[in-house]
Amino acid sequence: MDLTPVKKQYLGSNKLPKKKTLLDRFSDLTWNDIEEWADGKIVSRGKNYQRQGRVSDLVVTEDGSLIAWVDGTEHYATRVDMDDDGLPDSICTCPYELDCKHGVAVVIEYLERVKNNRPVPKAKQDDDRLKLLEDEDWDDEPDDDENAMSGDMRQDIDGFLEGKTKVQLIDLIHDLAGQYPEMARDLSDRKQLISGDTKALVTRLRKKIRDIGDEPGWQNHWNDEGYTPDYSGIRKKLEALLKARHADEVLTLGRELVTTGTRQVEESHDEGETEMEIAACMPVIVDALDQSSLDVADRLVWALDAVLEDQFEVCEAFAEYLHRRHPETAWSTLADRLLARLTKLKEGSRGAGNFSSIFKRDRLSNWAIHALERSGRKKEIVPLCETEARKTGSYDRLVKRLVAARCYEDAEKWIKQGLRDLGEEWPGITASLRGKLREIRTLEKNWPAVAAMRIEEFVRRPSRQAFTECKKPAGKIKAWSDVRESLLRYLEKGELPWKQKGWPLPDSGLDRPDADQHNRFPMIGDLINIAILEEKPDQVLRWYDQRPKNRFGGYGVDGDAIATAIQDHAPDRAVAIWKDKAERLIAQVKPSAYQEAAKYLRKAGMVIFKQNKQPQWDQYLGSLRNAHARKRRLIEILDGLDGKPIVKRRS
Repeated sequence: MDLTPVKKQYLGSNKLPKKKTLLDRFSDLTWNDIEEWADGKIVSRGKNYQRQGRVSDLVVTEDGSLIAWVDGTEHYATRVDMDDDGLPDSICTCPYELDCKHGVAVVIEYLERVKNNRPVPKAKQDDDRLKLLEDEDWDDEPDDDENAMSGDMRQDIDGFLEGKTKVQLIDLIHDLAGQYPEMARDLSDRKQLISGDTKALVTRLRKKIRDIGDEPGWQNHWNDEGYTPDYSGIRKKLEALLKARHADEVLTLGRELVTTGTRQVEESHDEGETEMEIAACMPVIVDALDQSSLDVADRLVWALDAVLEDQFEVCEAFAEYLHRRHPETAWSTLADRLLARLTKLKEGSRGAGNFSSIFKRDRLSNWAIHALERSGRKKEIVPLCETEARKTGSYDRLVKRLVAARCYEDAEKWIKQGLRDLGEEWPGITASLRGKLREIRTLEKNWPAVAAMRIEEFVRRPSRQAFTECKKPAGKIKAWSDVRESLLRYLEKGELPWKQKGWPLPDSGLDRPDADQHNRFPMIGDLINIAILEEKPDQVLRWYDQRPKNRFGGYGVDGDAIATAIQDHAPDRAVAIWKDKAERLIAQVKPSAYQEAAKYLRKAGMVIFKQNKQPQWDQYLGSLRNAHARKRRLIEILDGLDGKPIVKRRS
């Protein structure tokens, strides 16, 4: 059933007639419209800005748009009009430019003035903000250097300097260097670069890298505070060194930057800003690598050591370098060195507690394989993979290569050896090996074996997805009906499918799993999910009603999915589930939870409205308002659910 008319009529998203003026359309906005226009967090911040009195000099243009100043990090000009869909549309001189919190604050300020019968003046034709907002340059990307010199400024300076004597120019430079220490330092650096004696410069830059790296980056997005280390100065000095043909010195500093930077990223608590700052320096070091005095093989080793030291993708530029074309002889030398390193590495146990050393060895052997491929020594790869599989359990890497080479018999032999060797020690690897054997059986079109293996995986990890994956191969041999009943019986009773009477599939050739001892039958969550998948709302309700009352929520089934599945079959039950979810969220007493609760209340409202029970819904919303009258943010959200304009019209 098309619910668009219901949504438009009841949930406040109906679009207003185009014949209305823009100001009429602002006054007809509902909270639903505001939420649809801007993200909930942006709306919340815009409301706070308006309450804090940050909107000033609000005016209305001749075409009905709103213009105001909004105080944020800076003083921003903001303009809001209405689009053809009846929603606001704003532009602003802030970095976000479009549909920002400043635009929301302007709209709410206007509605507050209308509600309180306070007039809003008309904009003057020469209002500076009109020109500012229409200026095509304001939304351009900022220059890398905020202090970049304009053409006019350069002309003025040229005219000023051309009239000076040499002595006057020297005195001027000394004067400026005294006022600006950074300028003095830059002049000293330039002298060192020209002279070729860069020892003092390199020493100072190494210390600078360590000083910057001492403080971890951090961000607190709740209050817009934080610290991101600034490596732009280091990057520019590295570029200057490289331009002056001091590539080896750049590499020396690059090694310091890799070590200090990876440690700093590990200690930082941000969303990748520190990593991005450091990574931005790496292309300069890669360029230095190509221009350095190192031979090609040593360059590859240098790059690889940087990659191996990095756990945070700081050195991706070097990984890319290692995928470029280099002479086969250099790759061969690298391969020999890496194989020698593998020989020297101590072999540890394969227990989970030794994961770090296994990971280190596997990573090193992966690069050794890469070097062997690039050097043309491909015949050495499979023997290396066989050796490493025994040492680290990396059977999946070996099997993937054998399958790719269509060496299916060898692949199957190593799969079975890996399964015997690893047992349940590394479940991820053994699952991958079983998957590769299943791939081989699929290529052979051995559908009974494929189906049997799929059912075994279902028993290991029952899920809606695993149930779906059983259907195709079982259907190929026309056994799906029987298999389906056996799988459902397993979920309900715990009886393994192959032990049930009339089981139609053969043995897979692998060790069959036992039911997980942690499983509790019936497995209600999986039974509900499968009933939802098969669009059987009566079965959804059957299992939903059998859930332990004190444990529901731990079965991997979202109440929203259940309510959605049964809303046509049992609308009252669906509404009850959505109400319960919403009320639990409201009890968390935080704005983000109120926003989430509103989603479920809207769904419940749509179902109730389809049943022509609007008075019942109004009564329920009223009870929520009364119970939570002091929660201003929640009341605003509840007001938006009735689809009524924010500003009540006066008769």
